[in-house]
Amino acid sequence: MENKFRVMGWFVLVLLLPFLVGCSVETAHAPEDEIVETTTPVPTATFASNTAVIFKRSGGIAGANEEWVIFTDGRIQTNTSIQPELSAEAVSQLLNSLDSAGFFELNTTYLPEDTCCDRFLYEITAVQNSTFHTVTTLENTPDMPEPLQQSLRLLQTALFANSDQ
Repeated sequence: MENKFRVMGWFVLVLLLPFLVGCSVETAHAPEDEIVETTTPVPTATFASNTAVIFKRSGGIAGANEEWVIFTDGRIQTNTSIQPELSAEAVSQLLNSLDSAGFFELNTTYLPEDTCCDRFLYEITAVQNSTFHTVTTLENTPDMPEPLQQSLRLLQTALFANSDQ
């Protein structure tokens, strides 16, 4: 009987051995060469060379996600049903008005502590001398600087003058 248990023990061991070997931990060895730290370039946004202004409006009660890309030739690319039309002269005038309003001197973010509820988030990117400047703000932000308020009005007038927006 003792022999029977011994044979059965060996049989179980032989059956379990492949599973136990499969569960072993492989030792990873560190590379022998010295690790040299490299820098990773900061990603930059890419825009078409003739981009003048990008206006994004998101949020609100309906959870909008709208974007208008205004090109220097007056063409406007959008993901909305609002299809405004501008001339190249009107785009140039818009950029000059944004500059006069002080848009390019604004900080990049104007957000209130309380970001609740159902307000539009605006992101305005405009180009001046091949340099893009982006400002983000939330609708009805307390103490929103006048240059930003004026910039928003300029863009909304240019884009929505002939719509019910």
